Amino acid sequence: MSDRPDPTFGSGEMRGIGMSHYLPMPVIEIGDGSAPLPTTRGSFTARPHVLDADGRLETGMLASLTDSIGGMTSGLTCLPDWIVTTNLSLRRSPDALQGPRGTGDLTINTQVMRRGRSSVVTRSTVSDSGGHDVASSWVTCAVLTPAGGPPPFTRPVRMNDHERSDDPLFELPPEQFFSLEGGGRPGEVLLHPAVHLRNPWGILHGGSVAHLLDTAARCVVAGRVDPGPTPGIIVSDLVIHYMNPGREGPIIAEASILGSRGRDILVRVTARDQGAEGRLMNAAAMTIRVL
Repeated sequence: MSDRPDPTFGSGEMRGIGMSHYLPMPVIEIGDGSAPLPTTRGSFTARPHVLDADGRLETGMLASLTDSIGGMTSGLTCLPDWIVTTNLSLRRSPDALQGPRGTGDLTINTQVMRRGRSSVVTRSTVSDSGGHDVASSWVTCAVLTPAGGPPPFTRPVRMNDHERSDDPLFELPPEQFFSLEGGGRPGEVLLHPAVHLRNPWGILHGGSVAHLLDTAARCVVAGRVDPGPTPGIIVSDLVIHYMNPGREGPIIAEASILGSRGRDILVRVTARDQGAEGRLMNAAAMTIRVL
């Protein structure tokens, strides 16, 4: 796709903050920062160009938000170590799949449910401006010691309260911002891991992968190659396993339909790093609702 962003955009200055500018969500830590199992709250400000025709955030991008706040909250309980996401699940409320519920600005409340020696589990609940349930999400993270140490924090945490950027990159539609390209058949989508899609360690952001997998799943159901909007088709729930990081690219996602029941279609999706000898990065199962 010729109009995707240049993978070398920004000469590196967008690494680690590109996603937070595209999906702005200031996060605060609840309390004085001394709780052994912290809780946080994120406030997502909806911008029209990232929403679908009904004003709803696509499920992969919603998972990107819960991965971001879930990972950060998990990391707080592991300091001075840090974390990496291993599993993410998200289920949208049936009442928020269509109609006015679940549209517009969102609030995400996140709590650490368990801190073990080698893993952390968080639960996030998403609500809209009317207080209606939008989704619930669980994130499991592995504890590790990153090179260079964890990100710097002052407790209680206040983060991602950026001034709005006027860079045109952050006004692009999702398929261009995430540097997506249709593959050779419906359900095959490539992502080119541009600088702004990487975390501070240069690895493809888990939220970028979630959007890629969501797009591939919707495209295979819609029978389309173009990784653009799919009106009337939405991922109602997903489970993503993160097995290996994406570093080289392009990343190729391949979706296949496993079965259906009524308006729900079960899809399997994998993502592989073609620049790393096709290494398997992710495996996911998604339920697609045809509205």
